[in-house]
Amino acid sequence: MKLAITGAPGSGKTTLCRRLIEALPALRIGGILTQDIRKDQERIGFEIVDIATGQKGLLAHRSITEGPRVGRYRVNVTDVERIAVPALRRALAEAQLIVVDEIAPMELHSALFVQAVEAVLASPKPLLVTFKERFEHPLIARVRAGFSAFVITPSTREKLFQELFALLQSAFGYIASVLLE
Repeated sequence: MKLAITGAPGSGKTTLCRRLIEALPALRIGGILTQDIRKDQERIGFEIVDIATGQKGLLAHRSITEGPRVGRYRVNVTDVERIAVPALRRALAEAQLIVVDEIAPMELHSALFVQAVEAVLASPKPLLVTFKERFEHPLIARVRAGFSAFVITPSTREKLFQELFALLQSAFGYIASVLLE
């Protein structure tokens, strides 16, 4: 099973991934999440999280003075390679479901991240990946060609959660212990 979630920045891709992970507690899930760093309701950066270990690193921030620039942010390639790459490699070896949130310009500044994602995409393991709408890259082209893709918007968030949860439950023959609201 190869699932992809795409949407505009802030549409809820990461929140949807987190909800799915929480709704499937008996499943061994590995990979990465990226989440906002906010100060006074304003996004000032992003952190990267290893799903299996909870280890966090700085993906990008406005206050970083070195590293590749993506919009208003500078990318911390060191933490991408310290957190994301090992998380993806470990997920290949240990997880039942691999989550890659997200394949995006910031993360793609690391050649090691690109290699890890290529290995994940080539794996027969079930995958859930996210990417920004209207983002073009060879890895995204592979995802678009080989995955069932879903577009998330504020009006489709809940319905999409229910649909993806049902697909994952069915794929793993798994009954969630979490009651859906």
